[in-house]
Amino acid sequence: MKIIKLLYTNYVLSLLICIFLSFTVFFIFSLISNLNEDILFSKILILSLLNTIQIITYVPAFVFLISVILLMIFLRSKNEIIIIKSYLNIKRLMLFFFPIVLIFTFLEINKKDLSLYFEGHKINILNGSDISGVKILIDNKQNYKTYMVLNNIDPEDMENADFRLYTVLDKKIKVAKFSNNLSILNNSLILDNFTQFKNDLIQNINNEKTINLDLIKLINSSNTVNDISDKNYYEFNLKLLNLLIFFILFFNYIFLNFFNSKYVSLKQNLVIPIIFSFSILIYSFFVFNNSLNLYIQEFEIIASVIVGMFFLKEFLNE
Repeated sequence: MKIIKLLYTNYVLSLLICIFLSFTVFFIFSLISNLNEDILFSKILILSLLNTIQIITYVPAFVFLISVILLMIFLRSKNEIIIIKSYLNIKRLMLFFFPIVLIFTFLEINKKDLSLYFEGHKINILNGSDISGVKILIDNKQNYKTYMVLNNIDPEDMENADFRLYTVLDKKIKVAKFSNNLSILNNSLILDNFTQFKNDLIQNINNEKTINLDLIKLINSSNTVNDISDKNYYEFNLKLLNLLIFFILFFNYIFLNFFNSKYVSLKQNLVIPIIFSFSILIYSFFVFNNSLNLYIQEFEIIASVIVGMFFLKEFLNE
């Protein structure tokens, strides 16, 4: 129990140092880039702060890797790693870091939602109001994504209001709708008529269309960007499942790689595991964030298979 406590204490310390250093570096660069904005310096500081937090939430794998490197440096500096390896076998070590792996996997999978949350607050600051006149609603479906943009929606005055909707499939706009002839009825938005782009044709539709939204709640919300995807609907998402498997295996592999017996001695430097871990991290970034339309699912599955092989190799060698 004392050894586990020692491990967690050192890891928390390593994580805090990593976050502090990352925060400082990102904040300085964000502050410099925002100094060109024509707003009050107090707002620039808040904007830089939000931008820094947004960047950190978008790179949890990087933060995890740096924290593990710092943890290993601390343990090796006092020869504590030798004691840990003597008393804990590989299975007990995995029990120690598995909760940490799950936390960072959760952050990695949900980093886009966290980024959208901070992006909304940044837009509000630039607009100079806590409640933005622009509302962006994002609805993720299995095969496509819908972006709904509402501008100047005011129950008392709809003269300057307009509505835009974009349906995106394979990163191409398949359907687009626009209307500036709007009204509100029973807390829902009514399009009296609208212009539609579909199948490479632009048409004026004179039929009335109802958009079912809780407008009062939406208008009073301080968030500019809102995710309205149906979270309760069970949908088998192979990409999400593959992401979960990949990062659980990848984060476990990082721990096993740095806790390998050959790196216990101070005579062995950590250059090789650092370079190898960063290489896989960069590889994962290109695989899961590219714009390919063909065989993208196959590439992502292959990435999980590759990192799974590395994980098994380290586990069996220990």
